[in-house]
Amino acid sequence: MRLTSVPDRLTQLPFARPDLLLLDAVGQYGDLAEAARRAGMRPGAAERQLDRLDRATGLRLTLRGHHTARLTSAGSRMLVAGRRFFRQVDQAVQTDIYGRGTEALNAPRILNIASAEPLMEDLVEDAADGLGILLSVSHDAPHQVLQQLSGYRVDAAHTWSLDSLRHSVDRTVRSYDVLDDPLWVTLPVGHPLAARETVSLADLRDESWVSEIGPNAEVLVTRVYQGAGLTPPARIQVTGASVARGMLRRGDAVGLGSPACPAVFAPSLVRRSVVERPRRTAGLLVDPSVVPHALGGQLAALLTGRYLSRFAEHHGDMLRDPWWADWFRRQTAECEARTDAAARSSETPPALPAESAEVDVEDLHLLRAVAEHGSINRAAAVLSISQSALTRRIHRLELRLGARLLLRSSRGTDLTGPTRQFLTRLAGFEAELYEAGVACWSVSRPGALVGEADDSGPHRVYRGLRAGTGRARRGAEPGLGTARPTVAGRG
Repeated sequence: MRLTSVPDRLTQLPFARPDLLLLDAVGQYGDLAEAARRAGMRPGAAERQLDRLDRATGLRLTLRGHHTARLTSAGSRMLVAGRRFFRQVDQAVQTDIYGRGTEALNAPRILNIASAEPLMEDLVEDAADGLGILLSVSHDAPHQVLQQLSGYRVDAAHTWSLDSLRHSVDRTVRSYDVLDDPLWVTLPVGHPLAARETVSLADLRDESWVSEIGPNAEVLVTRVYQGAGLTPPARIQVTGASVARGMLRRGDAVGLGSPACPAVFAPSLVRRSVVERPRRTAGLLVDPSVVPHALGGQLAALLTGRYLSRFAEHHGDMLRDPWWADWFRRQTAECEARTDAAARSSETPPALPAESAEVDVEDLHLLRAVAEHGSINRAAAVLSISQSALTRRIHRLELRLGARLLLRSSRGTDLTGPTRQFLTRLAGFEAELYEAGVACWSVSRPGALVGEADDSGPHRVYRGLRAGTGRARRGAEPGLGTARPTVAGRG
């Protein structure tokens, strides 16, 4: 069985765990001597290692002075990609080899999250104090927030949708409902319908509307009308959330609002319930290989609590409507239940693997060689070691992990089924790391041709893999994580 893996694309992984430790120390401290000390190295050895990483990736990952060192933008991106790669490897070991759940092993130190609502900024201090995690928040339109999550640029996304959020992203995610989010209509105070307690969408069809674009590129007002079985208004200006709020404040149009929308406060505006009771869902999507289930639940509960408290503070007049009062009671009760459940789940986090049980790139290299060449004999010949030496090395890995990786019989030695499944999943993880390198390379050297060898400056970038060759040029240095990998473009 030959695994479809990155050797046909990125011939060798450029990072081992100690390499990421060194890059992380550079990013944190900016002082070369301190970074080397934190990584357990001498400054001279650290500099040589950083030079090797530049050659291995074909990217300038650090900028160094006499005593200083800092990450470049490419270095920061590859550090994040490398961290994610080893997180996925650790999770796959737990899932495939140990047969445990798909839960992330531990919370990241910093969670990168994209949000369609500015409310997320209000949670930064609560998350740091109560959950012990730092939030790095970026804001964008709902559909662009989901694109960031789909493109692996963030680990979580906070947004809304008229459909299931889980199916809005083309990758594996875990979703948390934050708020059942009914919509109201915002009207100028002098509007003919402003005196009513509730208004119908049918009565507002001839008005000038302003609407946001949803996560799936749908126009919110149009979808709401269609969901109610009504013909959408003829006059709809589609724009971003901030422009929509400005137009509502000036009375240029009518629009839809909700407890999860940014508040529009002005004496010239009123909010009215809608007869058709349209809804959307505010939610949180997370990468389950990065964000533990307990942390995702706690973060979603924090969001829900903040939305409800803001609603009670700023939209208390809506609670005069029995329907909204009942909605508020139900949402509050559900939030309390979710908060308790998230707190209980955080009391028994999954056990972290011992450092000795972590799989590094050299271990992956040995296992993949056996998988690709079909036997210990052939794999040993490719690795230029004896059969007995390869068997001993894999046996030591088995002892370290406490799990069987090889099947030994009179017919020979082969990998176990779980180990093969683990290596199959590894191909996808490597592909993501490869794509991150390609993205950095294309930004740093726009316009370069596939197959081009760039010898300018101190770094030689190999871009092998011409179309149809199926094989990249390899460096001369042996061993996974020490060879010069090919970074291939996509044309």
